[in-house]
Amino acid sequence: MKNIIITGAANGVGAEIAKTLKDNNLILLDIDESNLKKTAELTNSEYYVCDLTDTKNIKQVLNQITEKYNNIDCLINCAGMWISGDMSKLEEPVFNEMNELDRIKKVIDTNVFGTIAMIKSIFPVMKKQGYGQIININSQSGVMCEPPFPIYNASKQSATAFRKAIQDDLARNNIKITDVCPGLIKTDFYKHANNELPESVMNNGLTKEEVANVVKYIFELPHEITIPSIEIRHIKNY
Repeated sequence: MKNIIITGAANGVGAEIAKTLKDNNLILLDIDESNLKKTAELTNSEYYVCDLTDTKNIKQVLNQITEKYNNIDCLINCAGMWISGDMSKLEEPVFNEMNELDRIKKVIDTNVFGTIAMIKSIFPVMKKQGYGQIININSQSGVMCEPPFPIYNASKQSATAFRKAIQDDLARNNIKITDVCPGLIKTDFYKHANNELPESVMNNGLTKEEVANVVKYIFELPHEITIPSIEIRHIKNY
């Protein structure tokens, strides 16, 4: 049984990853306390309410975790926010609301800062114990630029650049890191951003179970085998 921290564990893919890895000792993080508690109950896990855009909150929660656990075997960064809209469409009400400056900042803080902050906070623990594994739920937008989603692209490309920049350093400390880069996933991710996609589009998405099973596969590989990045899509979503 391994100690695993999962961020974004209240809903969607994060909650499904928790269910898939429930035979381990899970430490679940999310800002959504109500749904986080439900995931924790389903997986018999402990949880911490944590806003990954809030530096003080992150420090407080990570201090609590590292005081309780000497070892953290794996960190799974799954917290994320969606944002859409070409610059030329920002006059349309739905895209104007979604791209308010405060929300843009929150998306970047969640998708980029949150990922960096969690890795930076857990690295000393993994370095001291002499091993570790990090899995980031990234996106196809972290692999290629998709014009209708410039802000989301910027956040996911930034997360990719950070992973590439640190992977050699981590490997020298016996810590492996993987970006899982899914295409469209059939969850409420877009609905939460008031940008629900048509059913005909969503039908060509991956299921959250399929993404969670890929994470499980990576998690269960022998430690000496690492996959820097893996792309997954539904075959109809090209």
